[in-house]
Amino acid sequence: MNIKTNIMSYTIVESKKIVWCPEDDRYIQVTKRGSEVIGLAYMQGDDLELFKERFLDNDEDLVDFYNGVRYYLNGENELNRINQAIWGYFDFKNRVDERKAL
Repeated sequence: MNIKTNIMSYTIVESKKIVWCPEDDRYIQVTKRGSEVIGLAYMQGDDLELFKERFLDNDEDLVDFYNGVRYYLNGENELNRINQAIWGYFDFKNRVDERKAL
């Protein structure tokens, strides 16, 4: 007896995840289209409700920064590389602000 089954394959087109990073004391929202990161948002601290209320807008400059430097980062996985990029971006923005204040 032959039994045929329909095997359906599904493809995630776009995903949005909120991740808690205890080592960095921050929440990160990562939006992806396929395997490409198209959105990032983050907040230092552990108040998830505050993050959801006030920090879910994509930081387009951070997304561009991450996509520009991701191949130069040495994190063991994508989230580690995103965290490295956030630290680098944060430092860069602080240096720009300090220079403007002079």
